[in-house]
Amino acid sequence: MAAEYRFRSGLACTLLAMAASTAAQQVDTISTLRDLVNQGQYQRAYELGQAAEENHEGRAEFDFNYGLAALETGHYPEAIFALERVVFARPDQLRVRLELARAHFLAGNYAAAEREFDRVLASNPPASVRANVDRFKERIELAQRSQQRQLDGWLDFRVGHDTNINSATSDAVISTPIGDFELVPTGQELDDEFARVEIGGQWREPLTKFSGLDARLSYEHKENFEDPDFDLGIGRFDAGYTRNLEQGRVRIGTRLQQVMLADDRFQNGYGLVASYDRALAPGWIASLTAAATALRYKGDSLRDTNQFLGSAAVVRSRGAVTQSLSLYGAHEPSEEGGLGKHNGRDFFGAFYGAQLDAGEWGPYLRAGVQRVKYDDTHPVFARTRKDTTLTATAGTSLTLWEGLQLHAEAGYTDVDSNLPVFDYDRWLIEFGLRQRF
Repeated sequence: MAAEYRFRSGLACTLLAMAASTAAQQVDTISTLRDLVNQGQYQRAYELGQAAEENHEGRAEFDFNYGLAALETGHYPEAIFALERVVFARPDQLRVRLELARAHFLAGNYAAAEREFDRVLASNPPASVRANVDRFKERIELAQRSQQRQLDGWLDFRVGHDTNINSATSDAVISTPIGDFELVPTGQELDDEFARVEIGGQWREPLTKFSGLDARLSYEHKENFEDPDFDLGIGRFDAGYTRNLEQGRVRIGTRLQQVMLADDRFQNGYGLVASYDRALAPGWIASLTAAATALRYKGDSLRDTNQFLGSAAVVRSRGAVTQSLSLYGAHEPSEEGGLGKHNGRDFFGAFYGAQLDAGEWGPYLRAGVQRVKYDDTHPVFARTRKDTTLTATAGTSLTLWEGLQLHAEAGYTDVDSNLPVFDYDRWLIEFGLRQRF
């Protein structure tokens, strides 16, 4: 009898110890998951939550952190299922309902996202939460419009002053290995006032909920008041197919461009382009682009090149400020080689932009740097050309009424070249109106 009692007592102690161990493991898993999420290690948190879901689903703290990790790593169905379990158990938790609404939005279920956001608004949340919800509802409206056929256009008219309409050196005399030469007036820096007109339109046609076609056509003409030899016209056509993926969006398209100089064809461009966009975290978007373009010059085949370009960009939107940073590089060999090989080049650069959404006002700033090295010795200067280009632009827009904006912009370009004839700087100041319809 005593032996049986000791056996039962020992068994009870063992079972209690096992239960305590299991409970400790559950607590440890949930706390580890929470810590990973708080540290922003969403991929590790998602993997841990996925492995432990069978044992821990239904526990509010586990479901919330697992749902958040799944959301931040682009696994939207898993995020929705986990967060819905929490909302069902705790319908009064605004944070959880907000995250569920965001998951529906990113998954493309805009009706469900709007319902959840409306429930948050119905609870009379703080002003900061209400403002955040309002921004999301604006994005939902835009996204819903993107699932409908869209036709729109614009007309832009500006006037301004350009200190270097021909992108030429200010030097009157250049030195070469065979002597000094005096440049003709049109080979030197020329300034002029100008008027610029741009007209364009774009079309979007949804094919399915997750794919669509688009096309964009525009023509821009810059008319100098005193020197028509450098009037510039640029026609552009861009068309493509877009597919929304679970963790991003891919687009494949074609680009055509024609440049006119003094009303005569100067250059044609024909290209293919592919891009991939993905949301990295709230307010962060990354983009990768690859393009191949054939550049052809009228009557001067030695200048013809084929350009292969790649770029990576990241965009951050926080509050009223949107910032972007892009890095790019390209290989652009001569089409014919031989006598034209020196026109081939490699270049790389960086570009930064910032814009403030201040209601009716939209000030912005852009700056860039580019380094270029040409492929062969220049036949006149007996040196390989190398350029460094710095650009900076500041401007603002003012919405006068819906569809009509007033624009003002000032830009500066400085090209530092080891061949003085290609060394120049330039200021361009313009203002005008832009009407969308």
